[in-house]
Amino acid sequence: MQWMARLIGSLTLAAAMSAGGAVLAQGGGEPVGDGEGVDSQLLWAAPGPSNFPTLASADILGHKGVSFGAMFGYYRRPLALEIQMSDGSSDTRWVVEYAATADFTWAFGIADWVQLGVVLPVVLDQSGVGATPLMPLGVDDSTYKLASSALKDMRFDAKVRFLGGKSETPESRGFGLALDVAMAVPTGDELNFAGEKGFVFAPNIIVDLHRCPISAALNVGARLRTEQAKLADLTVGHQMTAGLGVTGHLLDRRFLLSAEGALVAEMDGFDRIGFEYRAAVGYIPDQARALTLWVSGGSAAGTGDLLGTPQLRFLVGLTYAPRPEEEDVYEPEPEVAPEPEAEADEVAPEPEAPPSLDDESAPVETAAPVEPDAPVDPAASPAETLEPAPY
Repeated sequence: MQWMARLIGSLTLAAAMSAGGAVLAQGGGEPVGDGEGVDSQLLWAAPGPSNFPTLASADILGHKGVSFGAMFGYYRRPLALEIQMSDGSSDTRWVVEYAATADFTWAFGIADWVQLGVVLPVVLDQSGVGATPLMPLGVDDSTYKLASSALKDMRFDAKVRFLGGKSETPESRGFGLALDVAMAVPTGDELNFAGEKGFVFAPNIIVDLHRCPISAALNVGARLRTEQAKLADLTVGHQMTAGLGVTGHLLDRRFLLSAEGALVAEMDGFDRIGFEYRAAVGYIPDQARALTLWVSGGSAAGTGDLLGTPQLRFLVGLTYAPRPEEEDVYEPEPEVAPEPEAEADEVAPEPEAPPSLDDESAPVETAAPVEPDAPVDPAASPAETLEPAPY
């Protein structure tokens, strides 16, 4: 078991070293950046149907199909400040110690190949020192104290599928190709590390494969910002994003085992890279396979100080996303009352032969005695009397 202890120790050490941190020299005068517009969460939930907890797939809702979901998350120590003291020592302050978030998603399908979505993320609870260590002595830092909750930037999403579709069976849909473009609107609280200063455009190319019992997906894209943000000596600018996921469908495709990884890299020099890896378990309770429950957790590693890379992350998600190909194959048939079993045709009885005169056992019909006619009263009958004819 020593190898397992070493593996767990290595992952823990990598997670501890991966938290994004900026360096602030004590007594250096005005700070370079106060953190306004820096978002502590780099993970973006994908609306609509998918075979993965957070990655997007090329699956599209059917025409006029509606999807909704909620993903609740907890992540620990995504932002840190390392303060260099005048005596050469250093002190680490966690700008965000932890945060509990919720992402609510909606999607709508058009013409079986276009999907529009909306994501509303919020911070339910968070803790940390905020940007107060960045303020010079004697300056009122109440504005920069971290709020316990905040609203994040709303996102709008549009996805177009070019390959893969409704005509293929769920067991072997083959390759899929789609283009997803998301836009984050600066509606969040940028002073509490919950929103950006400006708009963020995020084009994303999606390639996936469904060959039961395995699904795999690759997402490659970018996040292009209209305004940069700074925390001390670090700048958040344009970033490259990538994600890779594999899911196994077990027990009539109702139980899911998934592993996924996400990479974010600053395009300015590509010297700050963060990689997050997670394992997940999913369950599909309904026969139409429209409802999916996910539980996921993992850690992160990286090179340099990429802001927003947490030490730990746990996710619980629920998504309702009806799939047209599943509805066609697995739509329950209407119950039909069973027809009564056809009874054997009854054989008409053969007509009985007339009884034989020689057969003594056969019943003999006895003629009823004929009563003589009553005498006719001549007086009562006006009929003419006939004379007997002579011989």
